[in-house]
Amino acid sequence: MMTELNQLLERARKIVRSQSAEAMALATQAGELARAASDAQGESLALTIYAHGYFMFGRSQEAKDTLLQALVIGEGRDIGTARGEALQLIARVAYTLGEYERAADCWCACTELDRSQVRMAERIQAHIGLGQLCYAHDHYELALAHHRRAAELAEADDDPHLTSTSLLNIAADLIGLQRCGEAADALKQALPLVRADQNYQFEAEIFSLFGQIRLIAGEIEAARMSLMVALKINRLHINTWGESSVLLRLAQCSLAAEEVEMATEQLARARALAEAMGSTPLLADIHAALSRLAELQQEPAVANEHREQAAALRQQLRASADSPRYATLELRLAPD
Repeated sequence: MMTELNQLLERARKIVRSQSAEAMALATQAGELARAASDAQGESLALTIYAHGYFMFGRSQEAKDTLLQALVIGEGRDIGTARGEALQLIARVAYTLGEYERAADCWCACTELDRSQVRMAERIQAHIGLGQLCYAHDHYELALAHHRRAAELAEADDDPHLTSTSLLNIAADLIGLQRCGEAADALKQALPLVRADQNYQFEAEIFSLFGQIRLIAGEIEAARMSLMVALKINRLHINTWGESSVLLRLAQCSLAAEEVEMATEQLARARALAEAMGSTPLLADIHAALSRLAELQQEPAVANEHREQAAALRQQLRASADSPRYATLELRLAPD
């Protein structure tokens, strides 16, 4: 029979992506119960879920600090699979902040942990994360291989959430490879899974990716329609990263239509959100868009300044590409 602590943890884990504030409240209750019972694993899991809530609100530093607390508990006591959950989320936070080598270390560690220390879910997410690192370095074929491996493991584990996660990443990889028809097919496959799971974050991302596909095809108004749906969902559920990303894509639509005033407003908001989160990848893309905006405004000096900032940020992100750890990412495709 499931204990009250386990019920709280399970409920909090299930809703943390869509109802972050409520999940954090449940995680607080779970943490108090775990401490009273001297349950190290339960306390660590509660902290990890609480950190996930911080992450969803774009509060990356608080998320990192909370996750370190979860791992500190495990230094002297057995926390079981809580170790894998904390490492996986630390990697996600590091990835969002552009700390790619640290993200790689944590995701690789998840693939190397004993089965008693990591759930299959975290192994699958580690493949997804390693694929995202490959994507960030423009290695789309390798990214696709990791994400397809993650999809295989998720389907074998009968995990519709991670299956849809893998499909969304597969779609992004295919867009990077200019295989937009296949990308659209992957998104159509993911949509019913996402809606059945009531995962609003992923539903927003699906509409955002459809918007990207339509923008590539030159269908600006259709792209805007998809992106506005994504923006509404992200704002309703306070997904800060999602809102910033969609605003950037809406600004790209405005730039394609040479609508300077609208692009200016969209990029200003996107930049403010990205700077508040400390998201280097988003900021690099935003500065590139600001460069294009300045060109339309016939301000070559400003355009060049933003171009240089975008280049510097991308160089910072890609500095880890030559690290020994990054060179081993392809090896992670071996069967788990």
